[in-house]
Order: sequence, then structure tokens, then C-alpha cells
Amino acid sequence: MRKYTEMELELLNMQIGCMLRLGRLKKGMSQLDLALLLGSNPTMIGRIERFENVSGWDKILSISQQLSIDFCNLFVLKTKEELLLVVEESFKLEDKLTQEKRDYYDYLKSQIINRYSLLKKKK
Repeated sequence: MRKYTEMELELLNMQIGCMLRLGRLKKGMSQLDLALLLGSNPTMIGRIERFENVSGWDKILSISQQLSIDFCNLFVLKTKEELLLVVEESFKLEDKLTQEKRDYYDYLKSQIINRYSLLKKKK
């Protein structure tokens, strides 16, 4: 079994958040809608989507099942281009696109590009 580096684990955490956000947006759900279905709160959903902390597999499994996302696929590291496409698709699906959200998506893209560049340098 391949061992992931710390940088790859950070990228996986980002990827999980991005993919879960995309799944939620594709279903036309708010963080509150999803939280109510899960018996949780929207703050927890937001933290996972923004990869603010490492979430337990059980929370990720519950969310992925609710959104019909393949749980195992969340843990296969995508290429930089694939992950940027996930972010771009989420951006396009946003209903209330505030300047704060625009800034967040720009920040997210720059973080992905930066981390993949660092990953490439370490290899």
C-alpha cells in the first residue's frame, strides 16, 4: 500500500471538501438543508467543505451517502487539473455569488495550484 506524504494528505482533505461541496450544489442544497438531513449543523458542513479540520471518516461517509457520492473515490488523489475543474464547476453552481465567495474560490484555486507545485518540487 502506498504511503501518502503530508502534502498529499492536505490535498486529499481539500479534495474531499471540494467534492462534497460540488455534490451538495449539484443537488441544489444549502449547508443547512444537508445538515438537517444528517441531524447535524451547517457549521460542521462548512468546516468540512472548507477543509478547516480533518473530519472523521464516519461524518464523510454520512455526507457522501446523502449526496450519492462514491466514498472510496474521495480518497483517490486527483490531478491538479481535475481538482481545479471540481472547483470551477462548484463556482458555476453557486446561487448567491457574493464577493466573499468569489474571493474564496480564487483563494481555493491558488491554494490548489500552490500545493501541487510544492508537491512536484518535493518529488
